[in-house]
Amino acid sequence: MNRRLLLVVLVLGSLVGLFVFGTESENPGASTFSVLGPPGMPFAPTQVGINSSWFCAGVPATSQRGGDVIVTNPTAVPLRGRITVFSTSRKVVMQDISVGARDSGSFALEKLATGDYLSAFVELDGGLGIVEQRVRHPNGRSLSPCSNAPSSNWYLADGITLSAGYDLVVTNPFPDYTNITVSVLTADGVRTPAKLQNQTIAGQSVLKIDLEQFGLRDEQLLAVEVNSTPERVVVSRAQNYYGGLGRNGYAMTLGAPSTDNRWFFADGEKAGNTSESLTLLNPSELPASVTVQVFTATEGGDEFVAVQIYDVAEGSVVKVDVDAITGLPNGRHTLVVDSPEVGIVAEQVITRGSGGGAVTVVSLGARVSSKRWWVPTALQDVNEAAMVVMNQTGDSGTFSLFTLGPGGLQPVPGFQKVALPVASDFVGGFVDVDLSGTGLIGQPILVETTVDSVVLRRPNRGTGMKGRTSVLAVPEI
Repeated sequence: MNRRLLLVVLVLGSLVGLFVFGTESENPGASTFSVLGPPGMPFAPTQVGINSSWFCAGVPATSQRGGDVIVTNPTAVPLRGRITVFSTSRKVVMQDISVGARDSGSFALEKLATGDYLSAFVELDGGLGIVEQRVRHPNGRSLSPCSNAPSSNWYLADGITLSAGYDLVVTNPFPDYTNITVSVLTADGVRTPAKLQNQTIAGQSVLKIDLEQFGLRDEQLLAVEVNSTPERVVVSRAQNYYGGLGRNGYAMTLGAPSTDNRWFFADGEKAGNTSESLTLLNPSELPASVTVQVFTATEGGDEFVAVQIYDVAEGSVVKVDVDAITGLPNGRHTLVVDSPEVGIVAEQVITRGSGGGAVTVVSLGARVSSKRWWVPTALQDVNEAAMVVMNQTGDSGTFSLFTLGPGGLQPVPGFQKVALPVASDFVGGFVDVDLSGTGLIGQPILVETTVDSVVLRRPNRGTGMKGRTSVLAVPEI
């Protein structure tokens, strides 16, 4: 069974509805869950299941901080179900939810519950939909799709505590307690803080772990592995950057629930005010030979080698300085990371700007390609590089844009069957989508391609804030 079909069978259609405020339940019953396996990257299934579920990474809920769960229903029928909000305070809130046909909306979690961090579990009684979460933070907004399932193993390749805060946020969505073990890889080797070995997490609760409180201060490289038993969990990383390694901004990132052999990165750039790196984590007991392929917008000089090979020892992490690749031409590029023999986790770090105006984005690569990608959370503004479409199939194709409205999917004029070229000798294979002047604000977008592709969006950081983040669109599988 191929991986795409396996994912579909495992999740039976992890789907969502939009939240309509209901009455808080003082004694909520036990949540019910689909029988799910560990997911890969979040995706929008195309098959209806009996129950469909999304698990959100968590949002801070202290002063001037909060977050929204955003639900999009692309179907012609309403969706109904339940939302359960978990908290570091261990209070659980459950309420009925509903979303209209071809509609979307957001729900502020801090209006339902209190605690340092809140996370949400959304379950629908059948139907198809997509759920994302958006953190509202004074240092910038952070958007990410929610997970299709919890997992017993989670990996976060990148991280620092040098002039940066690092909270590990772990949600146990099940009624029974579970235990977690946290291992941390630093430049000096493996660290296993005693209090984070066999740490108990109460049922239906969120645990905040401030890594600095466990002797992990001023670290320039932190890779984290979290294992849980008997119940599965959801793990994310909250990083507030304030100058360490030149990083600034805020990022709330869902971890990787498993390793993989290939990772696609559609956002890359070499410029005077931009720094870029890859962090490669090999949590296995075997060494990995990792190939990084760079696809540039323009042809490089004779000294440029587009294929780089890195040895990542078992149980170790390697940081790749992309800017330092000899002869890498200035301008945009994309990357493909391959580890054919041993599964790894790959994350990209891009900082654009300098000083207080710098914006840092940390993101996992895409693990699949697809012909249909959703931008379910509407863009708040549009510009010349609002999206990137990446083609690594070896075949030329086209892409088309559609907006979701009351009448269904509507084609966007000027964006039908746009050329999507193939890479040739490591040049090309991607298109920056210029949406300036289109007015595509406040509408979910579907990107449809004639060849398997990877789609990335670049939303702004919030009203009045400089810079943009990078977020993968949500593929249909």
